[in-house]
Amino acid sequence: MRNLLGFIIITVIAFTSCEGRITKNQALLKDIEEYKKTVSVQLDVYNPENYTERQVDTLLNNGFRVKIKAYTDMDNSVLFTKIKDTINYQTYYRNFKFDILIEKDNKVIYNKSFDKEKANKVFRFNSNLAKGSQLHNFNKLAILNAIQLDDDPSYTNIVAIDVMYAIPDTDKVSYHKILINDKGKANFIQTEKY
Repeated sequence: MRNLLGFIIITVIAFTSCEGRITKNQALLKDIEEYKKTVSVQLDVYNPENYTERQVDTLLNNGFRVKIKAYTDMDNSVLFTKIKDTINYQTYYRNFKFDILIEKDNKVIYNKSFDKEKANKVFRFNSNLAKGSQLHNFNKLAILNAIQLDDDPSYTNIVAIDVMYAIPDTDKVSYHKILINDKGKANFIQTEKY
């Protein structure tokens, strides 16, 4: 009987002493998490920071003169947000526009300008692609990463221009080739995607 009475007293003391209090470490971690939620510094980064322009003016052996101009679209960008500690990093990757002018025998046969909207159309970056698709959200998130003239000597009656679009900070890339014949007709081909 004494043992039973002793056991009941110890059990009652044990249950009444556990009031659900948290330890000092648990309280500190909870306070830190609340602080991170309430205090936030926003840091805006623009890439590229200033207006950038690159021009290529090339005379090919096959008689074509090709001018390519790529430049920053200062009004349109893609926003990527990353929160680390109490800093909200907002990186704005600016879109690029590009112009292509091709002459054959001192006569302009092709003269087009491309912005994000027009590039989405000709490179077939659609908004209705499935979420698992490799090109999902390319129409919103991808920016021009590179454009260059393909000077392969096997192209005798056409001009080939390589274009690469990519989603920043990812491995999602789409490669395209623009083939323009001597009549000024353009053909847009997707060569690779990752």
